[in-house]
Amino acid sequence: MSNKVKWMHSNMVGAPVLTNNWGSLTAMLDALLVNGFNLKPVLALTRNDATATATMSSGHGFLVDQVVRIEGCEEPAYNGEFTITAITANSISFSVSGEPASPATTVLGITAKIAPLGLEIAFTGENKRTFRSPNPLSNRPFLRVDDSLPEGYTTTWAKFARVTLAEDMVDVDTFVGARAPFDPANPNANELPSGSGTSMYSGWFKWYFARNNTAETYGDNGADARSWVLVGDDRGFFLACASGWGGDRRVLYTFTDFDSYKPGDNYASFLTASDRYHSVSAWPYSYPNQESYSTHSLETTGKVCMREYTQVGGNVRMGLFSLNDGNNQNISGRSGHIPFPNGPDYGLILHPIYLRETTGHMRGMLPGMYWIHQNQPYEHMTLIDQVLGYPGRKFLIVTLDYAHEGNTSGFAFDITGPWRP
Repeated sequence: MSNKVKWMHSNMVGAPVLTNNWGSLTAMLDALLVNGFNLKPVLALTRNDATATATMSSGHGFLVDQVVRIEGCEEPAYNGEFTITAITANSISFSVSGEPASPATTVLGITAKIAPLGLEIAFTGENKRTFRSPNPLSNRPFLRVDDSLPEGYTTTWAKFARVTLAEDMVDVDTFVGARAPFDPANPNANELPSGSGTSMYSGWFKWYFARNNTAETYGDNGADARSWVLVGDDRGFFLACASGWGGDRRVLYTFTDFDSYKPGDNYASFLTASDRYHSVSAWPYSYPNQESYSTHSLETTGKVCMREYTQVGGNVRMGLFSLNDGNNQNISGRSGHIPFPNGPDYGLILHPIYLRETTGHMRGMLPGMYWIHQNQPYEHMTLIDQVLGYPGRKFLIVTLDYAHEGNTSGFAFDITGPWRP
């Protein structure tokens, strides 16, 4: 178990490829959340004071500030997860504790790979997974990801996973207790398709990875690899994912514990998705923006918690809320009310993000993700530090689709961590 913050993206060496195949998303999540990727043999591992250096073949693909998992050393201090502090063409360096022998010794060989977030798979089925945190500080809800072909659905249509946040489960298809999204009048609306042909309903909360911007029947935009970025820890993650439409327009999907203002909050977990309960041939909203409103303040579309703060009743929608810099609805990374750079500090203005229930109650704060109060200050995947108010922290800028303009909004993610205990 590790509370280290990890970040990964589709252009990394050895990263899983997201395509237009059913099961592609669950396979990618297996690698990012549970197994890791880019496994490399370590030719030598030495130490100079508190800095260890692992030598590999050239083209290892690891990056500074990413977390690697080292395994296979006879000296325990070398095994584990470490944040990379320096790289060369054929080596990576990181800090170690104690004074383990140098060089490291091994029986079966030393390996390095990108460390997974550290979630576990509770149940599995064909193109289905239920993930959960192993961390005892979490309520350990289940994330069910159903990336299988819905019964009666034409396989060349849009591709997606139906996602459900659940209090408890007994197998990959059976829920116990609260879950979200959930409609007591239509309890299987999210998990089971209904109807037939072009009038069928294929689910409700969806993580799309292959589609056009219109109806699901318009197809999946072909087999090209989709771009993605994932940032998280062992209690949840944020996934910025493209579907192939418009080239690289990204939507933010979320499964994470949040920092609740209610002591002993048993439902302090948050799910976001494309919110689409319509027939497969319908085109009621503009995708991706109006199905998720990823970067809008106070907009509750596609954002849900299993129960409200009273801990009873059904689902509650929650909107994102931060510093109101313009006396209206704000768009993170898109609003222009504060100039960039900000005059007094010549820098970037970031602010925590709060979760506000539809009843008006402030439920808590999101971990690790920060509101950007200036208009498109940096390019996608820019790493920045020395941000006013956040000494010692480094942030990753992730841009997201806004109102058919392309990726002209976004958030900043703290990649230094930890986000929480």
